[in-house]
Amino acid sequence: TLLLAYGFILLNLIPIRPFCIVLFSEITDTFVPTCPSMPLGERVDCFPDSGASQDKCQERGCCWSPRDESNVPWCFFPTNYGYTVESQETPNAYAIKAKLTRMESPSLFGQHIKELAIDAEMQTKNRLRFKIYDPNNKRFEVPHEHIFNPTPSSPINNTLQITQKPFGLTVRREENQNLFYQNRGPVVHNGLQSIWGCNLFLNIILIRFVSVFSPDVTLQPAPAVTYRTIGGVLDFYIFFGDTPEQVVHEFLKLIGKPVIPAYWSLGFQLSRWNYGNLSIVKETVERNRAVDLPYDIQYTDIDYMEDKKDFTYDKVKFAELPQFAEYLHEKGQKYILILDPAIATSKRVGDAPYESYDRGTAKNAWVTESDGVTPLIGEVWPGEAVFPDYTSQACIDWWVDEYERFYREVKHDALWIVSQF
Repeated sequence: TLLLAYGFILLNLIPIRPFCIVLFSEITDTFVPTCPSMPLGERVDCFPDSGASQDKCQERGCCWSPRDESNVPWCFFPTNYGYTVESQETPNAYAIKAKLTRMESPSLFGQHIKELAIDAEMQTKNRLRFKIYDPNNKRFEVPHEHIFNPTPSSPINNTLQITQKPFGLTVRREENQNLFYQNRGPVVHNGLQSIWGCNLFLNIILIRFVSVFSPDVTLQPAPAVTYRTIGGVLDFYIFFGDTPEQVVHEFLKLIGKPVIPAYWSLGFQLSRWNYGNLSIVKETVERNRAVDLPYDIQYTDIDYMEDKKDFTYDKVKFAELPQFAEYLHEKGQKYILILDPAIATSKRVGDAPYESYDRGTAKNAWVTESDGVTPLIGEVWPGEAVFPDYTSQACIDWWVDEYERFYREVKHDALWIVSQF
């Protein structure tokens, strides 16, 4: 069985071990960890940081049992750590909702979350989604408006089973009931940090997290992994397929098919920062042409701009930039220029208005502070800058308009939008 799991780990998220959620409360004197004899491969590390000792381990309410094997955790979670299912409902044959309550146990991180919720739905025969979150505190979630609408056709109970105490999930393939996923140890969640552990019973699993913070992934002695991220919502998509191609096909049915790039864009390309002026760029082009170097595309970095401002070009050092694409096209080459999505707040040369910034401000196109009004100010290449909010339609309209204006002025074949460093 082949399968791909796609996890959206949103802003302020940290999964630490896939399956079995645990939210912590304050340390209690009465907590006694349940530490039964278990296979070494089923131990889930309760002390992944350095300096583990018996006293420190037991302060966390975990089990301590030293071993000679180097890859076996000495400090591991007890079986009475985690959440219990307080209530569970089935709105329809394709969905399950449950409320979870944290069992009393020492807190690993403090600021424990007492209650969690899980929403699960069988979106298609080969696609399962489940989301675990704090129902009492709304967090940012990646918008799903471009996700293709599900067409449920398979009852969720054929694929997903929920363990009541401690909370856990088991996922099976409907056709043959092969075990795909099973929780391994608890999930720890305090809003800022989370731990999630799972066993993956399959030939291949591809896991990807979309997040501003990359998770820490740790392999377990058993066929299991541990994820650590930083707080919030755990949002997973699991795709089933018998071959890698089928798994990719299921994934593309969710997000849509990618655009096929232009053939020439796969050719040999040259880019560097700080050519200085267009004459030096042309000298570079001619030098490479003279030795018949394979050479399909020439870039100009943001030094072609006026004071590194988007949608401008230096009228002195790059005065002939509007004709540069035609110069390259004569020899079958292409021209790509760079735009950096940070818009300067300062004026242009000679105290002239920076109209791209002014038009964006008028359209409320910028990322804002938490008040939703005040533009977020940062400092990037042009100095003080604001940042386009590409989740806003007003910003999208502004960006398209600015780009069309600039293209009419400076012809080029493609655009490289550089991320912020």
